[in-house]
Amino acid sequence: MPDATEIAFENAKTVLSEHFQHYAIVVQYDDGSVWHEGDNHLVEKALYHEALHLINDERRSGDELEIDWDEEDDDDEQWVFSDEDDE
Repeated sequence: MPDATEIAFENAKTVLSEHFQHYAIVVQYDDGSVWHEGDNHLVEKALYHEALHLINDERRSGDELEIDWDEEDDDDEQWVFSDEDDE
């Protein structure tokens, strides 16, 4: 029988594959080891590359990202992201 971690990974993959053409998942365990999986090796590599580029750009810009939680509809977990420059 699969453990809770395996079930969580399978659930994540199922949800992502229902909504996106390609996906990549990266997690870090408590011991520091890393697990990753995607639906396509080349696309997975491209997604990691793009994510790293976005993270580095954000760090270089120094802009803080503000998160406004939409509390009107608690059943629908939506996040609205806005940059301070847009205010």
